[in-house]
Amino acid sequence: MTTNVDLRLIAGMGPQLFTAPTVEGLPVDLQATLEELVNTWQARYPGNARRQAYLDCKVYVDSLDIALPREIARDLRLVSTWPEKAVFSLTSRCHWDGVVAPDGSEDPYGLASILEENRFSTEIGQAVASAATHGVAFLATLPGDVAAGDPPVLVLPYSAMTAAALWDRRRRGIRAGLLINDVDYLGRPTELILLTPHVMVSMAPLGAQGWFVTGHVEHHLGRTPMEALVYRGNLDRPLGRSRLTDGVLSIVDRAVRASMRMDVSSELFTAPGLLLRGVDKATFDQIKGSWSWRLGSVKGISRDEEGDLPEVDMIPQQSMQPYVDQLRELAQELAGALSLPVGSLGIVQDNPSSADAIYAAREELVTEASDFNDANSYALNRVYRNILMLRDGVLPEDAARISTHWRNPARPSIVSQSDAMIKQIQAIPEIGKTDVALEELGYTRQQITRMRAQIEQQRGRDNLDAILRGARGPAAGGGDFDLI
Repeated sequence: MTTNVDLRLIAGMGPQLFTAPTVEGLPVDLQATLEELVNTWQARYPGNARRQAYLDCKVYVDSLDIALPREIARDLRLVSTWPEKAVFSLTSRCHWDGVVAPDGSEDPYGLASILEENRFSTEIGQAVASAATHGVAFLATLPGDVAAGDPPVLVLPYSAMTAAALWDRRRRGIRAGLLINDVDYLGRPTELILLTPHVMVSMAPLGAQGWFVTGHVEHHLGRTPMEALVYRGNLDRPLGRSRLTDGVLSIVDRAVRASMRMDVSSELFTAPGLLLRGVDKATFDQIKGSWSWRLGSVKGISRDEEGDLPEVDMIPQQSMQPYVDQLRELAQELAGALSLPVGSLGIVQDNPSSADAIYAAREELVTEASDFNDANSYALNRVYRNILMLRDGVLPEDAARISTHWRNPARPSIVSQSDAMIKQIQAIPEIGKTDVALEELGYTRQQITRMRAQIEQQRGRDNLDAILRGARGPAAGGGDFDLI
């Protein structure tokens, strides 16, 4: 039993398999590191490509070739969107909401402008989705070419399809990293970047002359300028595991086969089935080959040569309910494996769920999203410090206290969230004067900034109005008029 994955159909999948090039001008130790990284990438490539194909709905599952011929199954080309739901139902709750400074300032050390120039608020969501798909994604911080229009520091996300890393257990970080920065139309790499705790080396092929070092920069970070966003990492797999596990994909395959059987069954029983007895061969051939006769509202069969009427029995249509029940059972199995509500997989329950039941069904997913955010906060905090170090050459004393703010993955309703926050403010009135209260009420960082600015503007107008009102009267001859 096989699963067909046509890698040519995966648009934008990135590089194809390649071997480590021998780079002219690259030191021996870095050449050995490059080969180790390429071998690591090669070993992970088939599994990563398979999961990407499932996510992109490019996997066509074969039948078991027992009741349904494989030729028919391949012609149906049925796919499932459940892998997409498995990934994005989680990552849609992981919403990055800015950088938090130790002193509560809006733009700590000018990070916001650099992150904005790098489209960080958009691309961090894509990196998180890639981490859930392949188990890991990477954020590389590289010096930018300001003269060419780059920001001072480039923050570039890479998926496991376009990057590889070697893990250093002692330092709990990446020992060396490889970035496949560009490929040609055949998927062959045309630019590689090797990252180590001391240097960044860019490499590119020069026609038929082979690969050459095109850039060499010492960064003085003391660590590799590349951080891993990891989904469900553990001691044995520090670079994480995919949300699309073999168990999840097995359930998806079974659901596709159930859909195949349902489609073929409905096709076979769309036209009424007839069991004919006492019909001569010429009449039988005519009925068998006549689609209009089978679908016509008026039908007739003449007597045979002996004057007897043929016997006609109708074969009843097969019920689709067994297939529907099987799909429901598979959806419940997948929902349990992924901590998803069954309704999110397209299964409608007979009795509508209450608000409490819906929240309970999503509680595990919310907890998992919160854990995912916590695990990635450490890597993001290191990215912020890498940006400051590459831009300024030194780190502020309290740079280690810069942290990441995520939106509440539970996404409570505005009414319930406001009610809970008001009760807390009534108990501790000082909370109402903080930005934290506004965040808990559901306002984004941009909305809070605008609200604070407009409140200050209005406060300034009120103060000016009070001053001008106090200056009226004796100085103006006691006239009853407003200066504004």
